[in-house]
Amino acid sequence: MRYEFSFYKDADFDEIEQIVLASYQWEYPIWGLSRHEFARGLHPAFTGHYHAWHHTVGVYRENGKVAACVINEGNYNGEVFFLFDSKERGEDTELLRDMLKFAKTHAAAVKEDRRTRVLNLYVPAWNTVLKEMVMHSGFHELEWGEELYILPFGKKPFDVKLPDGYTFADGNIIPDFYLSNTHRFSFGYGGDDHACEHGEQAFHDLRKMKHYRKNLDLCVLDEQKRPIAMAIIWYDENMPYCELEPLGVVWWERRKGIATAVLQEAANRVQQMFPKCIGMLGGNQTFYQRIGFEKKTFIPTYHWELEIFISWEKESYDKDYAKEV
Repeated sequence: MRYEFSFYKDADFDEIEQIVLASYQWEYPIWGLSRHEFARGLHPAFTGHYHAWHHTVGVYRENGKVAACVINEGNYNGEVFFLFDSKERGEDTELLRDMLKFAKTHAAAVKEDRRTRVLNLYVPAWNTVLKEMVMHSGFHELEWGEELYILPFGKKPFDVKLPDGYTFADGNIIPDFYLSNTHRFSFGYGGDDHACEHGEQAFHDLRKMKHYRKNLDLCVLDEQKRPIAMAIIWYDENMPYCELEPLGVVWWERRKGIATAVLQEAANRVQQMFPKCIGMLGGNQTFYQRIGFEKKTFIPTYHWELEIFISWEKESYDKDYAKEV
C-alpha cells in the first residue's frame, strides 16, 4: 500500500482539521469542524476516556501529508467516520480496504456480552465506491442515519425576544461551570455519570480549542442571574456556514422561546462578525425545522457486527477471523 499508517498522536490534530475544513468544498460533512473540536476538547474529561483517540484513530499519509483518517468521538461506542483530503481519495479502493479493516479491528465497540464487536459507519451518498465495499464486507444499511439542517441567514438580523427579566451573557464573563451545570440540567445526567463530576473541567478544556470564540459562547440568565440556557457556535472562514454545538435549555424553562432567542442572538452575532457566513448548522429535531432550519442532506448508516469467541473456547477452534475483516 502506498500510504503510511500511524495511530493518532496529539500533533496530528491540526493537520486532520485541515482535511476536515477542505471537505466543505464538496459535501455537507457529517464530521465537521464542531464535531472535531467538540470531540477533542470536551469528551476526554466528559467521558474519562483520555486516550481513546490514541487507541482507535488511524491516520493515513501520502508523501508525509495526511490523506485520510478513521476517526470517532472518543467514547469507544463503535460509531466511525472516514475523512479524506479529496473526493477522489475517498474512492481509492486500496485505501478504503485498509480503512475498513482498521475500523473493524480497532474502532469497533464491544457489547455487554464481551464478545460481539459492533461498528456503525456513515457513508455519504457521493461515495458509491465505499458503499459498494461496505455492502460486500458484511455491513447492512440501517433505517436511520444523520440528517443535516441549516438555518439560512437573510439580509436582516433576527428580531430576538427573551422573556422579561432574562438576559444574555457570553464567554467573556460566564464561568466554566455555568456551561456544565446548564448542560447537566438540560440533558438529565446525574451523580453516577462521569460528566456530572468532571463537566466543569470538560467545558474548561473545550474553551481552549482553536475555533472557540468568547462572543459566540452564549448563556441566558434568569432574573436571579442564574444560567438556564447555553449555546456555542463554531466557525472558520473556509466554511460556508457556522455550526451550533451544543444547545441546551434547563428542563424548567422550556417552551418559553428561550432556545429560539439564543439561536437567533448567536446568528446575529455571527453575521456581524462574518458577513460571508450564509447560515447555521443545527440539530435534526422538529424544533429546528419549526424555526426555519432546512434539510440539506441525509447520510445513511451502515452496521457491522461479529461474535468473537475467546481463544480457549471450543467454538473458536475452527474460526479464521482474519477472513471476516
